[in-house]
Amino acid sequence: MSKEYIKAQTPLPAYFPYPKFLLQMSLSHTARLTYVLLLDRMTLSQKNGWVDVHDRAYVLYPLAGLAEDLQSSISSVTRALRELEAARLIERRSNGFSKPNQIFLGVPRTAQKCTIEMAQNEQPYCSKVSNTVAQNCTSNQINKNNLRLNQLNRTKEAYGRYRNVFLEDYSELEMEIAELDTLIEDLSAYMQSTGRKYADHAATLRSWSALKKRQQKPGAGIPDYTYNKEESL
Repeated sequence: MSKEYIKAQTPLPAYFPYPKFLLQMSLSHTARLTYVLLLDRMTLSQKNGWVDVHDRAYVLYPLAGLAEDLQSSISSVTRALRELEAARLIERRSNGFSKPNQIFLGVPRTAQKCTIEMAQNEQPYCSKVSNTVAQNCTSNQINKNNLRLNQLNRTKEAYGRYRNVFLEDYSELEMEIAELDTLIEDLSAYMQSTGRKYADHAATLRSWSALKKRQQKPGAGIPDYTYNKEESL
């Protein structure tokens, strides 16, 4: 097989989009490639206007077609789809008898392309919260302390208004804690305002959730999250 090296003006061959966040997820190789094929097929869905009543685009990709394109067995593709469902990256819905399922694709929050609204001549500041996850944008320079946290949490994703809550198991926490997003914002604001640091933010959120349930004081605002000295950094 002859080959040519790519030069500055060489057109790139056809290729599939491969999201960087897949590299950080515990998925099989087949599951990752399955998501890539579904994502590529999504461009066709968007072009054809295949959306549900909630304006969510869906993919139509017969199981046999996926198996053929992946050069894999139907059973392997079925396992891959289950992996993606467990990771909350896809959702399948029946499309009627003998018709392929509607497949909705999910994207992790921090992998969504950041959008910036700024006045003319204003320069945005983007800081990577992970070495492989898409950038999160803020209009202000992050301080040295947050920069150090980013370096210590390179494999985690940043959450909260101040991008200082680092988690690698958001999906798991979301199933455990109903008010997760609220607690994340509370923790983010609390650390920003007090300068306090916690060794494990996921464990802290679980502890706060349990504490909030015990207190059960509606309308009391942010509960008392004071901890002993040895419980924080």
